[in-house]
This record gives sequence, structure tokens and C-alpha cells, in this order.
Amino acid sequence: MYQVGLMETDQHIEFFWSALEVFTQEELCKFIKFACNQERIPFTCPCKDGGPDTAHVPPYPMKIAPPDGAAGSPDSRYIRVETCMFMIKLPQYSSLDIMLEKLRYAIHYREDPLSG
Repeated sequence: MYQVGLMETDQHIEFFWSALEVFTQEELCKFIKFACNQERIPFTCPCKDGGPDTAHVPPYPMKIAPPDGAAGSPDSRYIRVETCMFMIKLPQYSSLDIMLEKLRYAIHYREDPLSG
């Protein structure tokens, strides 16, 4: 689940899980849509049951990775995702409040602010 040296004990990872714990059901649904472009996470992955012609769904479980590049303060950066990989690129935010603010921004607008 944790990519490139991230650990579940990293402060920003703990902020991430704490933020999801306080989300409403509606916010959790929006988070899933933002993170993997699915309305809900399937109970099973159909791609495991069939051959190459089965419908593609993102690989599970979710992955959490550091953001691309290191420019600027982490608190000024946005959360990015790779929906096809169900990968969240999570800056090292300095507080739970900032994590909540950035996650809520991401799920409500669901557009990458860097893509124009």
C-alpha cells in the first residue's frame, strides 16, 4: 500500500487516515470517485476472474505515494491521483486541518488544478 519509503507511522499518513475517519458517507463516496474514478469499490476484482477480455478496474488495494517533484512547501501543494492505479500522491501536510482542507478541495472539485 505505501510506496517509495512511506510508512503507516509517517505523520502525514496518520493525518490522511484520521481525515477519512471523520468524513461523512457522502465525502467517502466522493473520495472514491476522486481516487479511482469509480462510483464504489467492487467487492471483488473482476479482472482476477477472467482473461484479457474482462473489464478493467483499478488494481487494489489503494496505494499511497509521495508527490511528484519537491518544489514548494508541502502545505501549498495539491493532492494528485493516478486513477488507473488507484494511487494517491500525498504531500507531507503539516497538520490534520490542512489535510482535511486539501482532501475536501480535491473531492469537491475532482479536477487536477495543474492540468489547466
